[in-house]
Amino acid sequence: MEIKKHRARFQEARAELEAKTKESARASQRASESLALEVVQTVVMPHPIYIESAEAGRLTDVDGNVYIDLTAGFGPNVLGNRPEPVQKALAEQIERGWHFGIHNTRQAELAELICQAGACAESVIFSNSGTEATMYAARLARAYTGKTKVALFDGSYHGVHDYALTKAAPNSPRSQPAAASLGNGVPKLIPDQTMLMLPYRDPATFELIRRHRDEIAVVQIEPVQSSNPRLDSGDFLGELIEVCRKNDVLVLFDEVITGFRIEYGGAQEYYGLEPDLVTYGKAIGGGLPVGAVAGRAEIMNCFTGKDGAPFIFCGGTFSGNPLTMAAGTAAVTAMRDQKDTLYPYLHEQGSRFREAVNRYCAQEKIPAQVMSAGSLLHLFFQPGAIQGQRDIVHQHREIEAQFYLHLINHGVIIPGIHVAFFSGAHTTSEINQVIEAFKASFEALRDDGAF
Repeated sequence: MEIKKHRARFQEARAELEAKTKESARASQRASESLALEVVQTVVMPHPIYIESAEAGRLTDVDGNVYIDLTAGFGPNVLGNRPEPVQKALAEQIERGWHFGIHNTRQAELAELICQAGACAESVIFSNSGTEATMYAARLARAYTGKTKVALFDGSYHGVHDYALTKAAPNSPRSQPAAASLGNGVPKLIPDQTMLMLPYRDPATFELIRRHRDEIAVVQIEPVQSSNPRLDSGDFLGELIEVCRKNDVLVLFDEVITGFRIEYGGAQEYYGLEPDLVTYGKAIGGGLPVGAVAGRAEIMNCFTGKDGAPFIFCGGTFSGNPLTMAAGTAAVTAMRDQKDTLYPYLHEQGSRFREAVNRYCAQEKIPAQVMSAGSLLHLFFQPGAIQGQRDIVHQHREIEAQFYLHLINHGVIIPGIHVAFFSGAHTTSEINQVIEAFKASFEALRDDGAF
């Protein structure tokens, strides 16, 4: 695809955005003077959009512009922005205090809800983020099994600690990927000696596990990859658990994104599967920072050394913070009470959106497609089947960046990672507006000669 040099529609959209986001421009300039890095930006554009307030399915920026919010806080806001039960719980907890350091009863309340929802969750520990949760889970598996390696899948995302920043070397064989570090500052010995990379949705995975069974402590997998959202992986996941059980390898479902979003019981409930361990984040905090590790009691005993389990160190000043626990308990309780209507609605609207956009792209011969898993959505600027990370191409980055700028001007905001989310607060009318905004943004690209 080549875009006309003058790119008239894009230049108009950029000028329009700059004119209506002058306060965001000033905020960006101020931040650049003291912050080395802010949060993940929305899209490539003149400056980030700075948000002033949020309500239900919408965001309002510092200039007063209102957007339909498809960021959902990067995933946590399954109920939408500022749901009344969570706001009420936060107000009540603030009256009591928001940080004690020592024990509070709020942890047990949220832990009980998680244990009731998760198929494998017999006990829980809390952390401050999904990154911390996957880091603790790797340590836990190594201690319990006495083995060293953690196996990850090509295309996965498990946080930003050194062991999670492992990717498949792009030139390595698809069915036998080599591990490499993502970014600098990670010692080479980590991918070389402590990690094993597996091919996603590829039967070659099972032979690699059998071959390395004496080294692998745990196979860690997103049951739905955020980079490749789909709900047709049940057979692969089921066989993965079976092979690992036969070879004395633990299985960890990383449900930091999918937990309490795909279903109330996460992907475990959707697929009817029971791994050994599960990590949570995002949705269980009600919009506040949180992570959790849960699993079979005999494995989780390693956190305390109970019943002779090999002890591991784990701690954090703000883990189990009462404010987070109050918000999380309120959010998870609300999701539990609404699960019979909330999750069918999210699946229905996610499918409706995907089908509408993909039908339009097919009719108009636009080389783009939406993939989805319930309310988790991802737009790819390429036609054809996508089975895994190796099928994803990035040859249209400029066009993609321009698409999202047009989308913002049509009142829809999506994270820079391009993974989008619907919430229970999005109305069918708002989702219709999103569909029309996508169509209008594609048409602007076409006017500039992209298609």
